[in-house]
This record gives sequence, structure tokens and C-alpha cells, in this order.
Amino acid sequence: MKKTTVCGLGAALLFAVPALADGTNQYNDRTAFESALGTIVLDDYQADGYLHGDISDGGTLDIHTNAHMSGILGETEYFTTGFNNWNFIFGPEGGNKAYCAGCNGSFRLIFTSTSVGTASGVYGAGFDVLSNSSALPYHAFITFGDNTTLDVALPSGASFFGITSKLDIQSIHLGLAGGGFTTRGQFQIDNLTIGNIPAPGVLVLLGLAGFASRRRRRR
Repeated sequence: MKKTTVCGLGAALLFAVPALADGTNQYNDRTAFESALGTIVLDDYQADGYLHGDISDGGTLDIHTNAHMSGILGETEYFTTGFNNWNFIFGPEGGNKAYCAGCNGSFRLIFTSTSVGTASGVYGAGFDVLSNSSALPYHAFITFGDNTTLDVALPSGASFFGITSKLDIQSIHLGLAGGGFTTRGQFQIDNLTIGNIPAPGVLVLLGLAGFASRRRRRR
């Protein structure tokens, strides 16, 4: 896990992403997503606590209850909705680790008690999808801070999914369409990233730069 501040003109990539209603943007590229954020928390599942599950403690697989998994960093609340209390941290001993909920079970990520958000959620959340079964591809069912929702069908295989919203992102359920639960398929993630909105001064500067660019193109 690491914390870093992302700022500068790289954040201009934000304006290249098509916006949905209410200032919501989706990303399939990590660089563009992180450039749209201010302070971020990136969880690569390498923290020592992840390597010692309270249900099972092994070299290549650790199994955690929801409460234990959520308390390791205290940045995201995990709630399995397929298999009960079945949070897996897996990977080669001494190597890169990743997360799944049984690896064929749905789960919810909740962002209402983080260091980079508020009680209504975070401005941005994203993750690397390592595996998503073509036979039963999972959806990302997003609940915003005002309790409105958005359902996004994720591509099968490996991909990146990120979303930012001025409404705040309260939670993301990974499972069937419409937030449905399942114990089928195969879905795994890594590098869960959450972040807040960039400082207003950065956005103002970018806006002025964009205005100057538009003026130059008119000449």
C-alpha cells in the first residue's frame, strides 16, 4: 500500500474522458484515471496483515472474514455477497498478491470511511481486473453518494476499470447485473485505488490553459 499525491498538467487527461450525467467519468486506462485524482491510496495487497488470514493462514492463500479484511488498512470495507466471509488474498509466496471473494463469488467494496473521502464516499475508485470469466462476466454496480446507481458490464479477461464522480462513490458491487449475487464465474482484482478530487487551484489552472489553447486554435 502506498499514498501519493497526483497533480500537475497530467490531470488534463480528465477532460478527454467522456462524461456521464452529474459529472461522472469512466476510465479503462489507469494513467488517465490517476491523473484525474488529487491524493490517492493504492492498495496492492502486499501489506503484512493480508498475509495472515484469520480463517486460513497459508503461504500462497490467506482467507479473511469481512471484518478482518476491512480492518487491515481501514480504507475500504469488504463484504462478500456470494460466499459468506470468504475474502481470498492469493499469489506466490514472496510474490505479488491479489484479491478475490472465493475467486468465483460476488463482493461489495464500500468507501464511506476512508482517509481520502467522506461519509458519502470517495471521488474516484478503480482497480485492475486480473480475470473475468467469459462464461459469466461480472458487472460493476456503483452506488453513488446520493444513493443513485449505475450498472457497468465489465469486459471478459484482464482490464482496468475506474470511475470518478462529483456525487461521490459510496460502493461498488462486483457480481451480476444490477448488483446481483453469485457464486459462479471467476473474478480477481489487484491495485485497488481510491482518491479525492484535485485541489480547486489545479483545476482552475487547467481550465485557463484549455481556454488559451482554444484561443490559439481560432487564429
